[in-house]
Amino acid sequence: MKTNPRFTAAGLAALAFAAPAAAMAAPAAGQIILESRLRYEDYSPTGPDATALTERLRLGWRSPTFSGVSLLVEGEAIAALDDSYADGVRADPRHAVIPDPEITELNRAQLEWRPNNRFDVIAGRQRIILGNARFVGNVGWRQNEQTFDAAKIVISPTKKVVLTYAYIDKVRRPLGRESSQGVWRGEGHVAQAETDLGVMGHASAYTILLDIDNAATQSSKTFGARLTGAHPVGPGLAATWEVEYARQYDWGNNPQDFGLSYHVLSAGLKGKTVNAALAWERLGGDGVHGFQTPLGTTHGFQGLSDVIGATPGRGVDDIFVRAGATVKVVHPIKLTGEAHDFRTVKGSDRLGREFDITVSAPLVKGWNLDVGVARFDASGSTYPDATRVWTSLEFKL
Repeated sequence: MKTNPRFTAAGLAALAFAAPAAAMAAPAAGQIILESRLRYEDYSPTGPDATALTERLRLGWRSPTFSGVSLLVEGEAIAALDDSYADGVRADPRHAVIPDPEITELNRAQLEWRPNNRFDVIAGRQRIILGNARFVGNVGWRQNEQTFDAAKIVISPTKKVVLTYAYIDKVRRPLGRESSQGVWRGEGHVAQAETDLGVMGHASAYTILLDIDNAATQSSKTFGARLTGAHPVGPGLAATWEVEYARQYDWGNNPQDFGLSYHVLSAGLKGKTVNAALAWERLGGDGVHGFQTPLGTTHGFQGLSDVIGATPGRGVDDIFVRAGATVKVVHPIKLTGEAHDFRTVKGSDRLGREFDITVSAPLVKGWNLDVGVARFDASGSTYPDATRVWTSLEFKL
């Protein structure tokens, strides 16, 4: 049964007005967490299209810290003010899928112990983002973010070294608990070591072991390393680079047998207000299995249209150019654009091309406006032609 949009919207509005007052009334009694995002999204693939106007509210509280211990509790509610879309949980043959179901849930509930700046332990339902979120992230672009029932330890033995380990019991995915795949249960181990290599850049190495009971084909073990950096090449100008390699195998209860590779190479230039980079990302495929990132954030990597989600069996080669600029009007406005050319790894057949443009503008304190358009032009029948357009108004206390 779907949530009543009017009832939910009224509740969201009441909470939104009450929270700032509570925060001002008792500033020494902890920190109020308040976030709101209203988004219009139109998705038009070949065939049925979809339109969604959704509102998300997060309201929570972080306790004061006593002897290094603090508590965080946060609820989340998503309401559909215009639900002319299939939400990924309930089928609707009249509309395409925009995976933002209506839901009210406990988003985070965590206990943290941080006795000093070099040691941190968090247990409970929490947000986990490693690196650029490609392999482990919160899928933050969707209204219902991905969180983890987990225990995480972060240790900094020196100023330049950070060690992270997380044991994951459940993955609470963006489709929510009403979806058969909304909560993954099983056992996950995530470990990462990071260090500063000076002029060479920032290096990290990671291991991800997943044994998922109710999604056995997503069980895998992944080992990888990443290097990013920037070096001045002139007044106000720096060369940037990114290199990454990972290897993935079947693991745990996965009935399949595979070994696949992941590659990234990127080189660019960055100034005070402009940046540009040419990059190549390859998710391998053997013709049956594709390299997957089941805990990762896919939006923003293989284009913003989200046409290419799970990696197909023949893999994906993505050669793209990404550029950005910041223009000062009243406030600094960020403009970004990118162009992608997609092919299969196995056979090198063209999958399609994509062009994306986004604008992000702060309005007043706490408020931000985002506008974007992404166009995917397919080659062949693997994916449809599609256009995604969105406008988001976001507030953070």
